[in-house]
Amino acid sequence: MSELLLQGGRVIDKSGDRLADVLIGSDGLITEIGKGLKGGKTLDVQGKIISSGFVDLNVYLGGPEDQQSETILSGTESAVKGGYTAVVAIAKDPVVADNASSAAAMIEISQDALCEIIVAGSATLHNDAETMSPLGEISGNGVKLFSASGPPLTGYQTTRRIMEYSQKYGITLLYSCSNSFLSPKGAMNEGAVSSLLGIPGIPKVAEAIEVFQLSQLALLTGASLHFQQISTAKSVEIISEAKSNGASITCEISPHHFSLDESLIASFDARYKVLPPLRTKQEIARVKDLITSFDAIATGHSPCQDHLKHQAYTDAPFGTIGLETALGASIKNLDLPLNEILRLLSWSPAEIAGIAETHGGHLIPGRPANLTVFDPDAAWVAKGTHMASKCSVTAFEDIELKGLVSHTLVDGELVVINGVVQDNKGKGDQN
Repeated sequence: MSELLLQGGRVIDKSGDRLADVLIGSDGLITEIGKGLKGGKTLDVQGKIISSGFVDLNVYLGGPEDQQSETILSGTESAVKGGYTAVVAIAKDPVVADNASSAAAMIEISQDALCEIIVAGSATLHNDAETMSPLGEISGNGVKLFSASGPPLTGYQTTRRIMEYSQKYGITLLYSCSNSFLSPKGAMNEGAVSSLLGIPGIPKVAEAIEVFQLSQLALLTGASLHFQQISTAKSVEIISEAKSNGASITCEISPHHFSLDESLIASFDARYKVLPPLRTKQEIARVKDLITSFDAIATGHSPCQDHLKHQAYTDAPFGTIGLETALGASIKNLDLPLNEILRLLSWSPAEIAGIAETHGGHLIPGRPANLTVFDPDAAWVAKGTHMASKCSVTAFEDIELKGLVSHTLVDGELVVINGVVQDNKGKGDQN
């Protein structure tokens, strides 16, 4: 890898916003940031933003037994195209990191990814929400994030015990409060639209109940929790109150939950079937009013085989891909300054994931050049078939977004050039 100069860009990181060049050494580290720099191969990024790379806390990347939905390669190609330099891989059945051996195996197969993968362990055996995994053994492999199931699916005693043990090993527990326990067959938000369409609904109070239960247990035990894909204002208010009382809690929102509403389901198109479900326009407005209370934007990237989404709405699986649309949806739909959007996409999730020394944070000499270059004003229309994921079903299909990634650098190597993913982590042509 040769020395590289990003010239004429606008640098935005946790420390601020300035016009500057970024010089990257042959070792992949930032050498210097300033105006009028010289040296190495020059890449003109005038009019574009140079940001610390994005970090996603909630991504499904397939696994050894699910190569049809996604692979490590296709998933991380999609990630770097979207500007991500690190993602947290959430395991699903049948392959979960619920013991030391499976965690080590998942870490091993992640080594060839185009960006850094942080493997999340499973806090319960087989993800069954009943029996605690050997947290100590798994964390011995360096795993510090664990996906967990909480009440009402897990008994309160099991949940409490997991939270208590988690502190001994410095673990953060990831909770998705979308168990739909009030409506096991629910397939969309419960309300006037679900009644009109005749689709079983999931009441939004179900999410708030789980968030409240887990927040109270966090206060009782002192455990560190991260709530995934929060979609209601009431949940945000509960989390904020728990934080003010001393709870160690963070939360994320997905772009489709602040951009798209339940009216789209009138088409019966299963691309809009996500969990938690799309909410009402009024609920989205309330959530957006509270957007600065969130700690991260995470995609909830959940690919499946395309044909499964072409079934009848109620038969299709939940989920949507989202790595390549997150930036565009955020700039288009959030009334926030760029540095606040980048806080939610980059340095705050990097801190939650425990990788703030190498991702997000302050761009300074000596740090790995994990960077994203993008045009904040570029308008483009989302097309699933143009995306790198093996799944081409996106909830943003044919929707115009604003903000497009042109280049992504992982450890100083250009893995995306002019929107095109490079082979071998960008070790080929870098024109």
